[in-house]
Amino acid sequence: MSDEQTPGALTARPQLRTGLLWSLYGVWYRHVQVYRQTLAANALPPILEPLFFFSAIAFGLGPYLPSFEGMPYRAFIASGIIATSAMFTGAFETTFGTFVRLVFQKTYDSMLGTHLEVSEMFTGELLFTATKGFVFSAIVMLVTTAFGVQLNGWCALVPLVGAATGYLFGALGLVVCSYVKTINNFNFFLTGVISPMFFFSGTFFPIRGIHPALDVISQLVPLTHGVELSRALYRQAFTLRTLWHLAALALFVVVLHLLAMRRMRQRVIG
Repeated sequence: MSDEQTPGALTARPQLRTGLLWSLYGVWYRHVQVYRQTLAANALPPILEPLFFFSAIAFGLGPYLPSFEGMPYRAFIASGIIATSAMFTGAFETTFGTFVRLVFQKTYDSMLGTHLEVSEMFTGELLFTATKGFVFSAIVMLVTTAFGVQLNGWCALVPLVGAATGYLFGALGLVVCSYVKTINNFNFFLTGVISPMFFFSGTFFPIRGIHPALDVISQLVPLTHGVELSRALYRQAFTLRTLWHLAALALFVVVLHLLAMRRMRQRVIG
């Protein structure tokens, strides 16, 4: 480099990338770096908890229930528990995690001091929950193979269902977080909403055919569609009902995303 070029190079200001994609990436990358600092404490519970449920129920009831809907019961449980692991990681990240960043750490106040918009801050956060849903779904899926669950080529798409489920419940968590004033109030959401979804979305037993009213209610539960899509990939069986579950999952993602952005804008800015 010549002497004439050196002063200009030393005094040049770094270029700030402020486009939408760079903004989303910046928020996502920030969450990844913070998450890495406490990886073991944060990652083990969302992975181990569904595996505990899987092993307890699959080995406890498996010998008495050889197959459900044309699937070995272990595969039936595994395909459902993958979606629930994404639900839990998405919901916990944007309830307790977002509340701590919002109220105690004042993280979003610092972000607002930059070029970031509120929608960019929380869309980047939801992309992080989708990433966690993808990774945790893939890990749970692979670990269940050690228990005898067989995979097929279509199962490579199962983590994408986990990513969509994580994003969806991350958006739902943001909506709840926008209303909550104290952190203990999340217990009502987890006990009254997340836990019933966990048990009554077809994860452990088929919902269809039990009662007509229950059939309708189950279609209004977002987790049902993630579970059914995961199960369709495990079965390699795709019907018009599969398209309905895909469309319903996409609709829930869009609606809850828009609602989450609106509510968090009101919560952060007022």
